[in-house]
Amino acid sequence: MQLHFVGTGSIFHDRLSASALVDGKILIDTPNGSVKAMRRAGIDPAAVDICLITHFHADHFFDIIFLLMEQGLVRRREREMVLIGPIGFAERVAHLFGISYPGTWEVVQPNLRPRFVEFGHKGGEWSGDGYRIQALPVEHTTPIAFGYLIADSAGTRLGYTGDTVLCPSVELLAATSHALTLDTSFLTSRAGHMGLDDVERIADAHPGLTLFPTHLGAEVTGSDRRNVVFPEDGQTFELGPGGSVAPVAAVLSTPATG
Repeated sequence: MQLHFVGTGSIFHDRLSASALVDGKILIDTPNGSVKAMRRAGIDPAAVDICLITHFHADHFFDIIFLLMEQGLVRRREREMVLIGPIGFAERVAHLFGISYPGTWEVVQPNLRPRFVEFGHKGGEWSGDGYRIQALPVEHTTPIAFGYLIADSAGTRLGYTGDTVLCPSVELLAATSHALTLDTSFLTSRAGHMGLDDVERIADAHPGLTLFPTHLGAEVTGSDRRNVVFPEDGQTFELGPGGSVAPVAAVLSTPATG
């Protein structure tokens, strides 16, 4: 399984907003600038077959319009586009198109062939295309927010907490994942987000588990725990079913201008 970090920052950071891509086809969250970041990294947004949304805050969701336009405005998909997230996903997509590009959703939708999979407060599970994806309820400032556990056909399991405080679903992800990407917005937990102290507590309890802090605040710059790996925007890792983790691509550099 390949894990590519499209962005790793929180909203008030010079890093791109947090988003990740699994095997070039499963996109987790669509924050501001994520589609352009994929293009700059040489990734075709039209290759995304499955999109997971953790919650509907703008810095996790608002680029959904541009992802779907990439998929259905100038081309026609040959199979369904699977869109997984909290209940109300389809309605919110239609609303965003209505206020941003009126009339465009009616053109995009038949070309996109969207399949919305919406879960309520208890979360749920979807399987297809060689993956098993579980949506686990986490505790954020929105009515519904999810973390995700993604398992491939080889048995590799990636956990992704989304925005949350330390809660039972985060503990479950830590216990069942081979690698775990965690909200690390602050040094200590506040405002619906985990802190570095929470991440280091998990690192100590699971020394064989690689933890990737993301949604980073400017005050969070590193950790002395050996199993806490701070990714950069544009960095890719190879994950193995036995828990092996190795970087496979250099960090994306900014093209020169002038």
